[in-house]
Amino acid sequence: MPAAIDAAAFLQRRDQGVLLLDVRSPAEFERARIPGAVNLPLFDDAQRARVGTVYARKGRADAVATALTLIGGELEGKLARARALAEEMTPGSREILLHCWRGGMRSGAMGWLLEAAGFRVQLLSGGYKAYRRHVRQGLAQPRRVVVLGGLTGSGKTEILHALSRRGAQVIDLEGLAVHRGSAFGYMGRQPCNEWFENQLFEQWRRLDPQKPVWLEDESIHIGNVTLCAEFFSHLSPAPLVRVDMPEEARVERLVRLYADSGMEDSIRAALLRLKKRLGLELTQRCLESLDAGDYHAVTRAVLSYYDRCYRYQLEHREGPVLPLLCQEGNPEETARRLMDMTIFS
Repeated sequence: MPAAIDAAAFLQRRDQGVLLLDVRSPAEFERARIPGAVNLPLFDDAQRARVGTVYARKGRADAVATALTLIGGELEGKLARARALAEEMTPGSREILLHCWRGGMRSGAMGWLLEAAGFRVQLLSGGYKAYRRHVRQGLAQPRRVVVLGGLTGSGKTEILHALSRRGAQVIDLEGLAVHRGSAFGYMGRQPCNEWFENQLFEQWRRLDPQKPVWLEDESIHIGNVTLCAEFFSHLSPAPLVRVDMPEEARVERLVRLYADSGMEDSIRAALLRLKKRLGLELTQRCLESLDAGDYHAVTRAVLSYYDRCYRYQLEHREGPVLPLLCQEGNPEETARRLMDMTIFS
């Protein structure tokens, strides 16, 4: 039987270039996975469902017999695929990392096959389920967080990217969530919480704990993604730098971002979702302005709502708030000024 190692050692071996095979079904893999893993499923989705049904009704022995019937003729092809993947990853390598959901039958069977073929196999103890516990524990580990805040339209994401170009440690939460964070923030299909957390942890674990990490000020929800409590707890106590930009500069930036992108239907849908909060009268005025092509009027009206919400949120922060006046709206210049600030005493 292949040796089993814990999640930390497993990820360390992956970081060293060892091939990582995920033998769960395609649907399980598609939903969320360990970054860098390659799917080599022992069962396809239909086979997994059938084996699971037999296991539930008749027990492990009958499930194993069913599994052998289903995949017995496929093992040679799976072995050939594993050999090709290992050679592609590291020519001449005979090492493979392997996991399934709980470190049970699927990884054990595939591990036995690969070891019989001459590979040195290491299994993830407890499987993907144990990895997920490791992710949550890892996201709870403290870092020297600095939160970048500011009223809607201040260009916080662009400033974060400029900070990153200057060598700062930055995690773009909205980029990982594929959403800009507001009712108007749709950017495409969002990941499930599980896949978002796996990708976030991949960046979090690589940070230098001695250096600050910049995060954008977010609520617990970024579109349909919810920040887990272990991670969200870092944001409120952290120092927040509030970028103060004139309203008209924010309006112009948002009009460029949304109106010039052919997003009229998305804006209309977002206004209707906000109807209860904006009120019927203001919502109707916004829709009429949108029909007339007056994006500036729509933006000013919606900003009045978002600005009130954000000011209330700032008043209830635990950590200190440091203002930074920015008249120019230049992300590179703002990033330079942020890097020069003394935030931690």
